[in-house]
Amino acid sequence: MATQLINGKAYDWSSVTIKIPGAESIEITEISYNDEQEHDGIYGKGGMYRGYGTGNYKASVSVSMSREDFNELQRVIKKKGYKNFYKYVIPKIIVSYADDGAATTTDILTDIKIGKRDTSAKQGDKNITVKLDGTPYGGIKWNGMK
Repeated sequence: MATQLINGKAYDWSSVTIKIPGAESIEITEISYNDEQEHDGIYGKGGMYRGYGTGNYKASVSVSMSREDFNELQRVIKKKGYKNFYKYVIPKIIVSYADDGAATTTDILTDIKIGKRDTSAKQGDKNITVKLDGTPYGGIKWNGMK
């Protein structure tokens, strides 16, 4: 049976809470994450599938935050003794989806290694953001399921 919406309300940005343990004051303004499991068909007689073989698991994450929050994240990382941003592994990012009266859905990304930082500033900007791209080497648990 499908989950019913509470009063017709579906998840939206106001339903999302994102936490980085140890850096709770940081407010992420955008998150995108995905994973995939490679698989290839194994053929038998007559050109029909006989089964399949699995390949590598891959996952990625991208987050955006204000420059001020990025500065705070760097301060937290420096406080832990790191002098190189790329050497730090974020232990986990917790993404929860919840609306009043509905069950909470929680995805957990673990052991995130950032591999790219991106920012820009131009005349007329009202807010400067920093985008971080990385890999959750511990994988993603989608509401408790790998």
